Formats: sequence, C-alpha cells, structure tokens
Amino acid sequence: MKKQKKNTRRDKGSGKFVSSKDSNLSKVEKKDYTFKIIFFIAIIFFLFLILNNTRILNSITTLNIEKINNSIRKIVLSPGNENLGELKEETILGDEKNIEVAIDSSEILFTEDKLKKKLFNPDQVARILVKYGDVSILSKGDLKSNDNLYPGKVIKNGDQITVSKYPSYISFIINNENSVIVMYDNTNAQIVFNELTNLYKIKKGKIHVNIMSSTKPTVFVSQNSIVTIEDQEVTLMNLLFNKGQDQFVTIEGEAKIKNELSGLSLRMIKQQKLFSTNIGQLIWSLANELDFNIGPNKELVILPIEDALVKKIKPIKKVQEKLKITSKPKPKIIIKAIKAAPPKPKIIIKAIKPTPPKPAENYDKTREYDFNIAPDIIKRESIVTYLETPLMGDIPVYKFPNINSELVSSISDQEKFIVYPIYRSGFVVIGRLGTGPLGYADADLINFSSEDRLGKIIDLSKSRFIIDN
Repeated sequence: MKKQKKNTRRDKGSGKFVSSKDSNLSKVEKKDYTFKIIFFIAIIFFLFLILNNTRILNSITTLNIEKINNSIRKIVLSPGNENLGELKEETILGDEKNIEVAIDSSEILFTEDKLKKKLFNPDQVARILVKYGDVSILSKGDLKSNDNLYPGKVIKNGDQITVSKYPSYISFIINNENSVIVMYDNTNAQIVFNELTNLYKIKKGKIHVNIMSSTKPTVFVSQNSIVTIEDQEVTLMNLLFNKGQDQFVTIEGEAKIKNELSGLSLRMIKQQKLFSTNIGQLIWSLANELDFNIGPNKELVILPIEDALVKKIKPIKKVQEKLKITSKPKPKIIIKAIKAAPPKPKIIIKAIKPTPPKPAENYDKTREYDFNIAPDIIKRESIVTYLETPLMGDIPVYKFPNINSELVSSISDQEKFIVYPIYRSGFVVIGRLGTGPLGYADADLINFSSEDRLGKIIDLSKSRFIIDN
C-alpha cells in the first residue's frame, strides 16, 4: 500500500513546508493585516477631506480680500480724493495655510508726518491777536500783505514788521507753541523761522515776550547782542534794542545774553536787568518794578486848579460903620536946620600876619587808587555796583572829591549811571554805562533806589577801599 502524503504546503514567501495548523494561523494573520489597511485608508480619506476644506476657506478669504482691495482702490481713485495717491497691496501665501498681506508704505500718504505737514504750513508762523495804531507788515511777493491787519490774520515766515512810536503796538501768537510777542514804540523786526530756531532779527525797538515751552529755542539778534531762550524754558521778558546799548529785563524764567563784540555771555534769572553795550560790555543789576512796565514811563502832569466861586459876604452894620474911612488932615512939614556932622574917626589898617596854609590833600593819589586799583578789585572779587538816577536835575561830576575841583562832566536828569562802592568825604565814584569810572559826584544829589544803599556803600568803602593821603 502506498503511503499517504502528508497534507503539507509550501509557503510562498519562504519556500518551506507549512502544516495545516500553521496555514490556519497565516489566514488569521492575513485577516488582521487587512483590517489595518482598511483603517489606514480611512485615515487618509479624512485627511483629504480636511485639506479640501482648508482650500475652500482660503479661496473664500482671498475673494474677500480682493473685494476689500477693489473698494479701497475705488475710494482712493475717486475724483474727490485724487491727491491721496495710490495704495498698493501685495498678497503672499505661505504653506497653503497662512495668508499675509503686505502694504507698500513708501507710497502711502496717510502717515503721521505727512498729516502734520498738511495741518501745519511752515510758511505760516503766527497769527495776529491785537493791532493798534500805525503798524505795517511786509511779505515777499505779496503787495496786499499790509492791508486790513485784522485779528487772526496769518503772519508769514520772513515778514518784516514795523511799529511806529508809542502807543502803536502789535501782538501775535506763535503757531503750535502759544508763545505771545508784543512789539511797540518804534520797532523794526523780521521773523525768520527754520527747523532749528525761531529767529527774530531786530534793528531797533521794544519787545515784550512771553515764551512758552517749545521744541526749539527762541533767539533775538541785534547789532550788539544775542538773546537765547532755550526750548524747554518758560520766560517772560522785556527787551529794548538801541544803537548804543541793549537792555534786557527778566520778569520770570531764564535767558542767555551774549555780546557779539566781546563774546562775553551771562545767564539771567528772574527779576534781573542787563545792559549790553556797543563796546563789548555786559553790565548787570537788579530790576525794579518800573523795569517790568510796558511802554514809556509816564510823567505826572499837574493840572491847574480851577478858581472856586467865592460868595460875597455882607459886613455887619456895626462893623461897617467902624470901617468907614475918615479923611485925615495932611501933616505939616517942618524943616529944621541941619547940624554939621562930626568928623569921621581915622581908620588905621594894621598889617595882618599871614597864616601858614593848610597842607593840601593828595587828591591825585586818591584818584589814581579809585580809578585804577579799585576797579580791578571790584572786578576780581565780583563786588556789586549799582544803577541809579539823579535826585533832581543834573548832577555835576568833579575830577576830585571836592566841589572846588575841576568839573569834568555832568549827568543829565533821568539819565541812569553806575555808582561804585567808593565813598570819599560825601562824594561817590560814578560812571556812565560802558565807560568805567568818570569822576566824583555829591552823594546827596543821587536818588538811591533803597534807603540803606548809601550806608552799605560807606561801610564797604571803609572796610575794603582804604587809602592814606
């Protein structure tokens, strides 16, 4: 009998014989593998659906962006907005999921700086507040600039302002700063603003300024001086410009004064006064209330007193009878014989013995010390000098501290002069602004601004400026 063959099979992958039991296991394994394949296919299908949805969303958003871009282009290119320019947009897609919108900012006119330029015209620097009297403003290329200077009218950069004598004046406010300038009493000035400074070129005149905090400094330039107010300072000042000297008074705040001839500079604080002369000097003093006023100092005018009506009073009858004038007889003139006058006694003049003269004071030595040595001490030790006026009328100025000495000059009424803290036997050393010591003046003829000032000068002279004749 033939042997029965074993029911075996070869495995297709390995070529080995596999029993029926193993074949059953392989079938089971094939079933498990097919389930995994089905699960993997399902996952791929869901991913495909998700990607398809994102593409749909992206297409919708791009359509919306194109609609927005078209509406913006219509607005920009409309007839009422021709000056606004063109708006360019570029869309950039990345990784099929992110949408980026980039705007070309180089050609956009809606920027902060350009909006400021639209709001602020650099040629329009100020506006008139009040104009009174004879005032003229000349603009380059504008022949009608001087017509109708009404409140609110624009003052342009480069304008020339001319104000006649007091009470004519003009006040104006600086754009975007709220600083107020008042020009009066024969003022001639030009406004020249640039990116660095607010510059005023002054030929002559009087100016009152109220400078507020700004983005750039304010500068006043004259023939003799340069006044600089820093950008962050709030300053209230009176400025007087003249050919011989300039005068500056700080009411509030600070300012820097520089003399153009000598290059000397000084920083002023509130309630101070400074003179800048045409020979390069800076003369400092404290300001008083009269220096804070605007306009010329008004003198008091005494009006004539009107004659009051006098009532006639009738005298009483009894008194009237007593007042009656009775005629008196004329006196008789009796001429008597004139007796001869006795002879006058002889006057014998005796020779007067001459008395030896008193030794003269050495005024030359005193003047040499007061005019050469003392000013150096005052300058070196920063000793204060005083600015005063005559008490009444002119003040004679002598060569020496003696009324019998030579008269060298005089100080006119209401003229301001320097008083040095040097006292010599009732006289003080004085000088004009910018000239140094001039001579000696009687202290009683000086209108000192404070009662104790002469006492301070005497004490300081005795302690610091001693000289032996």
